[in-house]
Amino acid sequence: MAARSAIESAVIDRLDRQILQGLRLAPRIPFARLAAVLEVSEQTVARRYQRMRGAGLLRVFGQANPELLPGYTYWTLRIACRPGTATTTAQALARRTDTSWVTIGAGGAELTCAVRVAEGRDGHEGLLHHLPRAANVLSLSAHQVLHRFVGRGETDWIAGDAQLDAGQRARLLTGHDPGLRAGREPGPAAGDEPRARAGTDAPVEGDAHVEPGDRSLLAALATDGRAGYAALAAATGWTQRKVALRLAALTAAQAVYFDTEVAATLMGFRAAANLWFTVAPADLAAVGARLADHRQLVWAAAVTGTTSITATALCRDAGELYRYLTTEVAAIPEIRSCETVPVQNRVKHAVSLVDGGVLGAPVV
Repeated sequence: MAARSAIESAVIDRLDRQILQGLRLAPRIPFARLAAVLEVSEQTVARRYQRMRGAGLLRVFGQANPELLPGYTYWTLRIACRPGTATTTAQALARRTDTSWVTIGAGGAELTCAVRVAEGRDGHEGLLHHLPRAANVLSLSAHQVLHRFVGRGETDWIAGDAQLDAGQRARLLTGHDPGLRAGREPGPAAGDEPRARAGTDAPVEGDAHVEPGDRSLLAALATDGRAGYAALAAATGWTQRKVALRLAALTAAQAVYFDTEVAATLMGFRAAANLWFTVAPADLAAVGARLADHRQLVWAAAVTGTTSITATALCRDAGELYRYLTTEVAAIPEIRSCETVPVQNRVKHAVSLVDGGVLGAPVV
């Protein structure tokens, strides 16, 4: 534990945070381009990235977009467990490939997780079928994710006072980059090769979707979202050209996206909470868009159920969380109520298991 505790927010300096924010905006951006924006050497950016990645502070990953995965829906679950069983249940959920963002909250009384559910099947092998019958589960509330609100807040929270300025953002996002976060569609930069559908020389039309044959490619990207074409070719058994074309097709269609996982606790963000907002249907879109721009929120979505929006807040301490709720949230009069469930322990991020706040092995 001494080695882990030594990696605290005090040693994550301004440049580290700017590198992290740059990678959140464009996870596969070349280090040379990121270094030019930050006005440091490429070697400095690469060295700092490798240090943070090796210490379990950061992982760049690629993943199928659950919103565009054919035949699947995306759900958020709230699970009440029998006393003393929360950790065991959370670890079992975390080892599944169809779950993500597994947390223990409410003093150990409640688990939350996201789950991918197959449509049009009897569901007898699915998580939603088995969980209500589990002996250690007292109750289950399932909320389908209807729409994710994408804003600036989720790319800003880790930077704190070391945010990239408007000019740096503009330079970072200029030109084509297949790792840009969903929702950004810059035009191709001069010198970019024309994108083509795998196996042909025809331009990508944005209609590609994830297929069973992409399994090895997705597994490699989950492990390292910045892996080069040579490494991806070795993992898939494809040629580098086929990897490049297939990846370009999937990212152009937004069927695959790239993002970052960050060990937020070790970087000084020790107060996390799941928020459940009640909002009238007429105000849902406007409130969701406004919440998405809050720097304290890393995720916000419209969901089914008695509450209409769920979000995840990350703050440095309970005082900061309190100030956020009583100022920025309170300033939105259309929010009728807000349930706040503190996160006690995060067991899994999007793909990575978490142990003592440190990112561990990905589940692929």
